[in-house]
Amino acid sequence: MSDELLEFYASEALTCPRRIYFRLKGYPEKWPEFVRVRLNQGVKTHNVLGEILSKQFGFELEKHIVLRSSRLGFEIHGRIDAYRDFPIEIKGKTSLPRLPYEYHLAQLNIYLRWAESEYGYLYYVKLHENPHRVLKWIDFSSFPIVKGKNFKAFEIPYDEKLFKETIKQFYIVKKHYEKDKPPDGWRNYMCKFCPYYYICYGDNGYEL
Repeated sequence: MSDELLEFYASEALTCPRRIYFRLKGYPEKWPEFVRVRLNQGVKTHNVLGEILSKQFGFELEKHIVLRSSRLGFEIHGRIDAYRDFPIEIKGKTSLPRLPYEYHLAQLNIYLRWAESEYGYLYYVKLHENPHRVLKWIDFSSFPIVKGKNFKAFEIPYDEKLFKETIKQFYIVKKHYEKDKPPDGWRNYMCKFCPYYYICYGDNGYEL
């Protein structure tokens, strides 16, 4: 039955609907080179911090989850960065945000829904060529609240309203997918980081 359902990713929660649409339609990703560098640093950061969470605190890494709705005709797949009794999501950033980004909250919220946990944690880590240098200054003594230079941790409660908003957006993208008509995109500073920038901003500019 799952073969018949459209497959969304938790990491796409409340992100640009046009980007999700192009991914569903099978367009090839073309990442800008400066984004590739950040992605590689992000992978290193995940691996180093994940090893600490696994060895010191007994967390399972890259926990695969599925939320399925036959009624709506889609399912949401995700990989929780670290999971034990609650989810932890790790985000490597060039600069640390004052507050969590909404789409990161929406992604973690999906994991909270799956885990039936009241709280989860968002960890923001400053990207570095050598993440060991960043992570050696982190204080884990009050875990899961973690503190340190170039690091921010947020305790996030489950939000039913946010979950419904996320499901609604996925459903809208599904309708566009079925009609073979791309939804409107964000058209903001995030576009230059997108692997489908080349489609939206080709020779003819933004395509509607």
